[in-house]
Amino acid sequence: MKKNMSSESGQAIIMIVISIVVLLGFTALAIDGGMVLSDRRHAQNSADSAALAGALQKVNGASDAEIGQAALFSALANGFDAAIVDVIITPVTDFSGSYHLVTVTITSTTQTSFVQMFWGESGMRNRVTATARVRLTQPALPGTAIVGMGDCTSNVDHVIAIAGGGNSGDVRTFDGGVFLNSPEAGNAHCAIDPPPSGVIAIESGYSIYTVGNQDYTSNASNLNFDNVSPRPALTGINGGSTIDDPLTELPDPVCAQDGSIAANGHYQPGNYDRAAYTSAPEIGPGIWDKGLYCVSGNISLSGQEKIDATSGVTLYMIDGGIYTTGQAGIQIIAPDNVNPDGSVCDPENKDPSDSCTFQAVAIFMARRNPQPIDLQGNGTIRITGLVYALNTTMTAGGGGSSADEYTVLGQIIAKAIYSNGNGSFNVVYNAGRTYWKPPLISLER
Repeated sequence: MKKNMSSESGQAIIMIVISIVVLLGFTALAIDGGMVLSDRRHAQNSADSAALAGALQKVNGASDAEIGQAALFSALANGFDAAIVDVIITPVTDFSGSYHLVTVTITSTTQTSFVQMFWGESGMRNRVTATARVRLTQPALPGTAIVGMGDCTSNVDHVIAIAGGGNSGDVRTFDGGVFLNSPEAGNAHCAIDPPPSGVIAIESGYSIYTVGNQDYTSNASNLNFDNVSPRPALTGINGGSTIDDPLTELPDPVCAQDGSIAANGHYQPGNYDRAAYTSAPEIGPGIWDKGLYCVSGNISLSGQEKIDATSGVTLYMIDGGIYTTGQAGIQIIAPDNVNPDGSVCDPENKDPSDSCTFQAVAIFMARRNPQPIDLQGNGTIRITGLVYALNTTMTAGGGGSSADEYTVLGQIIAKAIYSNGNGSFNVVYNAGRTYWKPPLISLER
């Protein structure tokens, strides 16, 4: 027994040594690991700040060299030498417009106290990356004359169609294409209704873009798309996912006072009520002076009635529709960058009661307003600016087959667009005649 006990002597020392090594490992992990994580957090925050600093310079119109310098100076202020900071500026263009990516990568080494005892290195390397996305001020979906927001797979309605007979029954765009936000699949083919006569025609050099998978080249379900051009449509845009409201930045208009009729018979901007909800006066045909008009109830014109709103008007339809028949007509030119009092608009002021906030917006249908814009008859319809009507179907016609016989000069964002068959519904895209979204910076990693 004494012999056996002597053979086990020294085992405790081995266990102690192993325990010390394990404890040192935990110590290294706790101390050095904490230092590495702290340094990594600092490096990531610095990369974020540097990317945003560069992005801000891009918004202010700086050159790529100046953007890079701003990012480097930001990293330097946080303790990182330029030698370990990498800045890449990447321009990107897709269906939604153009933007830039400012990517900052910081590589740093954390000096450690214990880790080198295990693998011989005197420090641990951190490498972090931050990317700022910069959207400069631009229209919604630049180069797109018609943005069809309707989902034909859920409500069965077509997004672009010919409604009725007539001389030509065309829907035509010039200087811009068409975007369809309907996620068609299988043999749906519902966003565009192939016309038996007339055409749905996009000017050469521009395209039909769709988030769905229908390219409109086949005759599935016995449909004939010979009168739709160009084909094939470009499918699977935005990864096949529908887009949300493309103008979320645009506030709902607010008229600060009731409208009135001046001594010369001109309507003055403000609230008007054709549905007798309030004590605001009723608006109708005549001359509308420059400014913002908030209207409850329908605007219905017939006979020879006409609205002349060519001095710079935004018409906000709260809960009603717009209807014309016979020889009735509407001419609207959206506001420019001058206030009704003659002062120049402040681009930083986004007051929803200020007409300058709605520069280049001709008609704004309240976002939840489903009432139509139904412009029938043979009267003159000329809208210069953006028609923004997320839940509204717009029906019009009366034009010819050329760009100077337009119905809308600017852009249409609407649920659906129909020609009434009494001539062409012509939309001429003009970037200077539609609303420009403000710059936007977002941080990605």
